Amino acid sequence: MTVRTRTPSPALWPLRIVRSLAIFLFELIKANLRVAIEVLAPGFSMTAGIVRVPTRTRTPLEVVLLANAISLTPGTLTLEVDEQDRVLYVHGLYVSSRSEFLRSIARIEDLVLDITRPRGKDSQ
Repeated sequence: MTVRTRTPSPALWPLRIVRSLAIFLFELIKANLRVAIEVLAPGFSMTAGIVRVPTRTRTPLEVVLLANAISLTPGTLTLEVDEQDRVLYVHGLYVSSRSEFLRSIARIEDLVLDITRPRGKDSQ
């Protein structure tokens, strides 16, 4: 006999949702300020680029939330989603270091996965 365990709904994690949204809002404000300063300051310090971003997403919901969270952040835009390989192609205004850019996207992904997955299910 197989015992099925039901995954709790994200609605059962209100504190995680509030925490993730607060962190995302803070990051959104920082990104807005950075782009505003860039527009108002003479000269450009942007190093734009397109980066292939492997993700840890598993469901269409996670992909959509991640892609939209990236696009909502000023200075970044999700250009394409490869659902089969779980890869996003992201344009960034500040891509002087690919590894740092990937870390910034990973922070957004962590917030998304924190509200879409139960604790301890990240590595499956």
